[in-house]
Amino acid sequence: MAKIKVWIDRDECIADMVCVSLCGEVFEMSDEDGKSQIVAQFRVNPDNVGEGVVPEDLKDCVESAAESCPVNIIHYEVIEE
Repeated sequence: MAKIKVWIDRDECIADMVCVSLCGEVFEMSDEDGKSQIVAQFRVNPDNVGEGVVPEDLKDCVESAAESCPVNIIHYEVIEE
């Protein structure tokens, strides 16, 4: 089954929370800097809050968040296992 690699250019985040409102299963706002990050359960590396791998069934959710982000900082790709 394929998975979806997701990453965020956090330096460019304007914290408008569109990604969280559209795809709260994958995105959340950081308590430390107020920017978008990947929820802990999907992070590849606990120290890198801007990158994760999510199940294929969340692809539509991630795609919606990426397309709606006003600064286009959310990226994703399908990875085969």
